[in-house]
Amino acid sequence: MAVGFGAQSLVKDVISGFFILAEDQYQIGDVVKIAGVAGLVVDIRPRVTVLRDLDGNVHYIPNGQITVTSNLTQEFAQVVLDVGVAYKESVDRVIEVLSDELSILRNDDEWREKFLEDPQILGVETLGDSAVTVRAVMKVGADDRWLVRREAQRRVKNRLDAEGIEIPFPHLTVYQGEA
Repeated sequence: MAVGFGAQSLVKDVISGFFILAEDQYQIGDVVKIAGVAGLVVDIRPRVTVLRDLDGNVHYIPNGQITVTSNLTQEFAQVVLDVGVAYKESVDRVIEVLSDELSILRNDDEWREKFLEDPQILGVETLGDSAVTVRAVMKVGADDRWLVRREAQRRVKNRLDAEGIEIPFPHLTVYQGEA
């Protein structure tokens, strides 16, 4: 009886592994998020899927325990860039500068092939405690999302600094005694 219950788990893992392969949910070389672990798929075995995370750790996930899989590198990706600026800044000016800088990135010879469409500035996303957040979206090749995000953030930060547009940070003022 104990062997029968143990075999149930093994059969579930193998059947799930078959459907993962048959449905082409992910392949070796894809970056996925499974069971709370994100990493590169290094092997798909009948019983387990093997992931290697960014730190180099290897994770063995029984196929029968996989209920939701997020494939981060299938077809295309969207880089969502949220830029927080001080309330004193003109939102229209920020949108203009952000649009210009992302267009420059898009048209740069080194970065052009990574973009699938022109960047879009969606506008004001939130009115936060210390910042107005403007959102932009860039449709890029699936494997390029992390490179494009880092380069866009670097360029936007440098451009906002050059334009004198303040990027606020949370701070706390403490008063002691009488004001």
